[in-house]
Amino acid sequence: MELRLIGGSGCGNGPCPAVYETENGTIVVQGFAVDGEKAQLTLPPGENAVEIPRYILERALASE
Repeated sequence: MELRLIGGSGCGNGPCPAVYETENGTIVVQGFAVDGEKAQLTLPPGENAVEIPRYILERALASE
């Protein structure tokens, strides 16, 4: 899978939350793991929830 960074924090100290676009036009989000049960989410098998700073998503949307 090829990823193109479209929004990230550029924190400079290793991997940071970010938003990527794939060659298929789908989106991949890298963020902090969210405990689905504590967040009262029903996550089906194979899905995870992540948390990212709002400004990262705003930057990603602005880059389109």
